[in-house]
Order: sequence, then C-alpha cells, then structure tokens
Amino acid sequence: MALAPAFATHRIGRATAAHTLELYLDLICPFSAKQLLGVRKNLIPLIESNELVAQNLQIILRQLPQPWHSSSTLVHEAVLGVSKVAAEASASKSYAEPAVVTSFQRFFFKLMDGQKAFYDEPCSQESPNATRERLADLAAECGIDRAKYIEATKVGKSNGGTPVTSDLKLAIKYGRQNGVHVTPTVALDGLIDGSISSSFTEDDWKKYLVEKVLPPGSKL
Repeated sequence: MALAPAFATHRIGRATAAHTLELYLDLICPFSAKQLLGVRKNLIPLIESNELVAQNLQIILRQLPQPWHSSSTLVHEAVLGVSKVAAEASASKSYAEPAVVTSFQRFFFKLMDGQKAFYDEPCSQESPNATRERLADLAAECGIDRAKYIEATKVGKSNGGTPVTSDLKLAIKYGRQNGVHVTPTVALDGLIDGSISSSFTEDDWKKYLVEKVLPPGSKL
C-alpha cells in the first residue's frame, strides 16, 4: 500500500507484502494502547521471524487523534516531529531509512506505553508548551536531538501551526475519508475488519493469518 514519504516510518514489515493491516490509533486512547501492545507482542514477532508471514503481511500505523482529548494533537505532532528530525539527521534524508524507522517506532511505542502522563488531567494542569517540553524530554530519551525536535514542533506565527502540521493534516484526512471514527480501528487491505480484537492472543493472530492472509493451505 502506498504511503506519502513522511509516513514511511509508519510501516512495519515489507512494502512488497501481499496484504496490509492498518491500525488506526490515538496515542491517548487506552484501547489503542491495548491493541498496539497485543500486536507488538503477538503479531510483529511473527512478521519478523516467519518468512511466509513477512511475504504476506505488512502493518501500517495510522494516526487518528481524537479531538475530545486536548493533548491528542500535541502527542501526534510529537511523533511526526521525531520522524522529521530523524530523517533530516540521516545521510539519505529519507524517512524510509531503517535507522529513521527505528527511531520513530521507538518513540511511538514509548509514548504509547507512557500515555497516562499525557492524559487529559495532567495536561490540564499545564500550558500546551509545557506539554511540548515534556514530549521533548521523551524524544531526547529516545536519542533525538532535543533542540531540533523543539524546532520541528514549535508553533509559528499567527495561526499557521507547526512544521509538522501539514503531515498531521494528511493523517487526519486519510482517516476521515475512510470514515474511521473509533480508535482502535483495524482494516485489512483497506476494509475495516471488526472481527479483530485488542485482546487477540498469538493463537488468535495465527488463526486470523491462516484464514485471511496467507495462501490457501498454509499453516503456522
């Protein structure tokens, strides 16, 4: 499935894989965190260790900030800021460079794991720029240049947003055009699949892969 260059970091697996699983996630949504944790624990290892699975499935992380969480925009800008800084620091300047992808996913997963620090209540006790400062600290913990990260997520003059606002708009437009409202939402090859649960175990994912992803007659 095609991705805009700035979202190459959001791909897990091979771009040539036969099927695509899209995870629509809000970084402040606890159910999104549960969904992603299950995928990290039970599905991604299958892609990384099994050639048949790797040939047939890639995962794309789709950002879907929910507006009723006031900090959601800030945390979603944060992961895009990390991508931008990591890509600009790479020799190729490419978002698809493996080291850039690793930097993005490290930060994305760490932010999702620690999402409670950016819930509504703690962020209501501080200014948006104070929240951005805490996100900058987290980025620095993940090896991202803090000063460059701050510049990548800094609000400009008037009402123009930040240097990554245009990328955030693309992510939101994609979810809206596909009618995605709930997080998490999972789609296989562009079609929303309500049978996938955030409680899926490794056996559940293996059964799903055999039934819907792998060539007929395949076993795991």
